[in-house]
Amino acid sequence: MKFVLNQIGLRFLLNLGINNQLDLQTSVRVQLANLVAILGIFSNIQYSILFLIVGAPNVRIMNIIHLFVIVSLSCALFLNLKAKYSIARIVLIFTISVPLVFVSLISFGNSCGFYYYFLVFALAPFVLFSYEEKFWILFVFVLNNLFYIWFEFFGTPGNFIEGTLLYDPFVQELFRINSVVSCIFFVALIMFYFLRNTNRIQKEMIRTNEHKDRIFSILAHDLKGPIGTMNSFLGYLTESVTEKEELLIALKELKKSTNQSFLVLENLLDWVRNESKNITSQLESLNLHHVIDNAKEILELQATDKGIQWQVQIPNQMQVYCDERMISTVIRNLLSNAIKFSHPNGSVSIEAKQNGNYVELCISDLGIGMTVDQIKQIDEGKPFPTSFGTQGEKGTGLGLLVCMEMLKNQGGRMQIKSRVHQGTKILIQLPSVVLN
Repeated sequence: MKFVLNQIGLRFLLNLGINNQLDLQTSVRVQLANLVAILGIFSNIQYSILFLIVGAPNVRIMNIIHLFVIVSLSCALFLNLKAKYSIARIVLIFTISVPLVFVSLISFGNSCGFYYYFLVFALAPFVLFSYEEKFWILFVFVLNNLFYIWFEFFGTPGNFIEGTLLYDPFVQELFRINSVVSCIFFVALIMFYFLRNTNRIQKEMIRTNEHKDRIFSILAHDLKGPIGTMNSFLGYLTESVTEKEELLIALKELKKSTNQSFLVLENLLDWVRNESKNITSQLESLNLHHVIDNAKEILELQATDKGIQWQVQIPNQMQVYCDERMISTVIRNLLSNAIKFSHPNGSVSIEAKQNGNYVELCISDLGIGMTVDQIKQIDEGKPFPTSFGTQGEKGTGLGLLVCMEMLKNQGGRMQIKSRVHQGTKILIQLPSVVLN
């Protein structure tokens, strides 16, 4: 179905004016407005041809009106494209009733059932406008119902020319049946589309609530530990005169807690930005060796306290084409995880090699490893329960998810190879800068 819609360009037309800045409910209303405009354009073209065939009264005037309506509905689509959503809806609701008024006044009267469409158009504003725009909903609803009542109870039959197809009562009855079926079809199509998007809104609300709960959980648990540690050591330093050795120990613990809090907050903020589609990348040429060194420097105290040895094999002049903040966050996360899940006095290996237009970076450890289910959840982009490091270190469960999304935004990718109790190897592929 999607392939067919793409081939005929209908999906493109339905999504005119949709962008990442719109909330989901507004996007749904814009899509429904586009759908109504498209149906209106199609119907006016269809009836212009049909009226010529059956010999409808004043057919030339009606075709001029149809042309005006087609242009107006096309303008509504254009206004949506230019993000003039409110004006587009107002143009739409006034335009769709115009041909019906003239059809019933100068051509068909209350014959053939065209005035039934007023009942459909009376319902349209309920899906096109938000509750805050209730004036327009009420106005259009009442106006179209008044049109229907007038033609139903006070209208007169059309005066058809003898010898034309339309003069035949059977043809008139076919038009009436077509009007009823078309009305039901249009209502069903719009409501189906509305229900489909309502389901999307409900899923989005569930996802948003889950994200909110996860954020509160991280703030309540993963930041509570390091901030509590900082508070305890600061209290100790301010309430007593300490020896130099004790002071150094306290300062080291404060630095570790600060680094841990910073990484948690950075991951949390990057995750929220990515989920809200509010993350952008600025690609530039970067020296990979320098990026690795900067990440190691931030984590040096954490590695030293655990006795972790670095084994680095990165060519000094190797260049990657990445966003500096993003790639720094990715590498800090991967190195922090490697330290966290390595056994004391272990080692972390960092290697890189050129492979065509990409640089392949490998970060590996011999720590506790990961389960198949954990790797599957990461590959599917699903948060998973936090796990503790070999010395009780806590994490948010977001680090690797943030890494995967950031790498995608830079044209890179990540692959995880791991077995429980046998360590983890992270392979990341980054666009490179080929030096002449």
